[in-house]
Amino acid sequence: MFFSRKLEAFMAVVENGSLSKAARVMNRTTPPIAKSIKDFETSLGKRLFKREKFGMTLTKDGLDLYNDLRDLYLQEKEITKKHFTGYIINEANIYYDWGKERLLINLYQAANKNNVQINILRFNYEEVDEIIDYDGNTIILSSQPVISERFSLQRKIEKAPLGIYCRTELYEKYHNNMMELLRSCTWLCDPAFYKSDLMAELLNKVELEGNKVSIRQMGNIGNCHSFLQLGDFIGIIDSSFEHELGDNSLNYIPLNSIIDNCYCYIYKSKAHSSVLNRFTDVIDTMGIGEVCL
Repeated sequence: MFFSRKLEAFMAVVENGSLSKAARVMNRTTPPIAKSIKDFETSLGKRLFKREKFGMTLTKDGLDLYNDLRDLYLQEKEITKKHFTGYIINEANIYYDWGKERLLINLYQAANKNNVQINILRFNYEEVDEIIDYDGNTIILSSQPVISERFSLQRKIEKAPLGIYCRTELYEKYHNNMMELLRSCTWLCDPAFYKSDLMAELLNKVELEGNKVSIRQMGNIGNCHSFLQLGDFIGIIDSSFEHELGDNSLNYIPLNSIIDNCYCYIYKSKAHSSVLNRFTDVIDTMGIGEVCL
């Protein structure tokens, strides 16, 4: 490492939130890390951290210093790796829970434009701790908050699209009474959506009067499409089947009037690499002006 031990300690504490966690990452004991931080603050004449009961948070001076150092620090890590191992990883992993078709396309196009290889992977909420984060190259698209010390919230997209896809006969019969449509038909949905807080909220509203909803979990978009064409089935999803199957016979009914808390949370690795910096500016505009077809 080309950075001084004091700077290394400072960045490690910022990224990990406490002296003890930073010490484990740096393979050192806590007292030397604490001394490095204290000496660093003394040499700068500034207080960089607020010591709190459950960890350490940056002061304004500490945050300014971190923002000035972050990109340089990440570049230094990659340069060091290149000269010690002979290569730099030029790929990013994007994890998503369900749907997210338009957002995935936007990220894929931005990464491709910046010559970054993208791996698109699925995850379930109970498996967040199992998400592998190679060198800070991970983005997560989630329909509910992700609780993790490794990832930080980058953006929250409000009013993310969610709706019902059904054949024309059902659309004409029920489109003016969505509650009756939801109570009369079998729901087809992604397994990850089935386990989500959003599904729990929707069920709570639909089953309010004691009506039990029939639900089938469908991981295969082709099978889901076949069911929709055959009987009284509706698909609940935030991406368009016709885009994937070339079929425009399905009708879409938005669920905005029933579900208020439909969001998409976008997370990045806390110690994200410069690979992500090349294309994640697109995140700031994702979801703005988009219309669900």
